[in-house]
Amino acid sequence: MNSLLQTSIFSSLEDELKLVASKIESAKVVQLMAPADIEGVLALAQLESALLDNSQHYRRRVLSPRRHVSRDHVPELPEVDGLIIHIDPFHETQSAIEINDDYVHIFPLSVSVKFGSSSKEHNGAVECVAICAAIASILAPEGARVRKQRSMAISGSWLRGGADSDYDPVLSLIREHLDSEGSVDICPLPEVPSPEIEMIPGLSKMMLKRLSKGWPKMDVEQRSSAISELVLPALRLDGISTMRLEELVWHRIMIPGNEVDIASQLYRANSLWPEDIEEAKIHASSTLDSLITSGHL
Repeated sequence: MNSLLQTSIFSSLEDELKLVASKIESAKVVQLMAPADIEGVLALAQLESALLDNSQHYRRRVLSPRRHVSRDHVPELPEVDGLIIHIDPFHETQSAIEINDDYVHIFPLSVSVKFGSSSKEHNGAVECVAICAAIASILAPEGARVRKQRSMAISGSWLRGGADSDYDPVLSLIREHLDSEGSVDICPLPEVPSPEIEMIPGLSKMMLKRLSKGWPKMDVEQRSSAISELVLPALRLDGISTMRLEELVWHRIMIPGNEVDIASQLYRANSLWPEDIEEAKIHASSTLDSLITSGHL
């Protein structure tokens, strides 16, 4: 794995992330807390994997889900001993991590990023899963479980909705980084064995099936023309941004060895998430255990 800190996403956050990692390493017990939403589970998996790789004592506390609660809601945290790492995916975007003696509050952070040698800056937000993945890579850079979670480091960016705007530079940079280090493969939709097509409005399942069958024999021009015809109904409908459509058509992110792309995994997992608070907590814990073991949803 190549360090996530090498990307321009984390260049301004490196000192903060290393401070958080240092506090975790020196803590007698780490209290991990996150809401019982898929965003919380994905972030917890990154940190728990690092702590397990390092054989460090920690406790997990799954809080009530936040997906249907206003952003300004302040969750009540249990009083516990040790270092609290509170992962708060639905918090308003801030400029710096909140770091106190026995409490670290992780939430989405605003960043300015650059691509390659370009001097042009793009503004975006890095969310909790990627932040926790970066911290995990500091704690256990060669950890087996951390490596297994690496592909999912991009999952929070996909869920956050930046791709629903015109452009999400953070999503693009993380995708490029994970692809370059071999943690993910980027495939066009016809090359994905088991995609969820419901994410693209108006997409014909039969048309995609025929296209996938003939795809290997097509040249670049034929593929481009066929894809354009496939997604034409989606372009005529509201409900999906140009960037998200492009990601779903040309940049399906695959975990090597897995037949279901990450976007499809997230879509399926979200559709099965319980609405009841207590059921959501139980479901979150079982999903988290499975995610840490398998590296995918």
